[in-house]
Amino acid sequence: MSGRDSVQIPDDRDFGAFRAQCESESGWSLTYSKGGGGVWVQLLEPERALHKIKCRMECRDVPAETLYDVLHDIEYRKKWDTNVIETFDIGRLTANSDVGYYAWRCPKPLKNRDVVTLRSWLPMGSDYIIMNYSVKHPKYPPRKDMVRAVSIQTGYLIEGTGAKSCTITYLAQVDPKGN
Repeated sequence: MSGRDSVQIPDDRDFGAFRAQCESESGWSLTYSKGGGGVWVQLLEPERALHKIKCRMECRDVPAETLYDVLHDIEYRKKWDTNVIETFDIGRLTANSDVGYYAWRCPKPLKNRDVVTLRSWLPMGSDYIIMNYSVKHPKYPPRKDMVRAVSIQTGYLIEGTGAKSCTITYLAQVDPKGN
């Protein structure tokens, strides 16, 4: 999934590489840690603000399957994500991938952002991966009232740790564009 000149549906190697990044400590700097949660940063280009961020949190009263369902359901996202402006599926590509649109509110004075992504998911027993990257779609060009962000790679690794507990890792490398 490193080159984005063409659209490629992730395969087992891509999911494995994503999981390895989520679980790796090498090359990551811990910037915050409290109460079972942590935030790590990986500076890829020190002269630019573009870097990777990884957040991990223990969920003691949430089964992995429930968290996966909540994150995967774009209609339900409108209820819990207070920054969402609009989100919808553009089209299904395979049983485990689709193209979708997401727009969100940014704090003033920034313009709101939107993104069109290819999203793929993989249930693996009590573990789940949802990941995406930006794609272009001819019916959804950049809007004048938004800044089109670019998801280089974004996603979640949800690991079941018990019948009613899990750990979630959020990994993101996003170029928010704009000034």
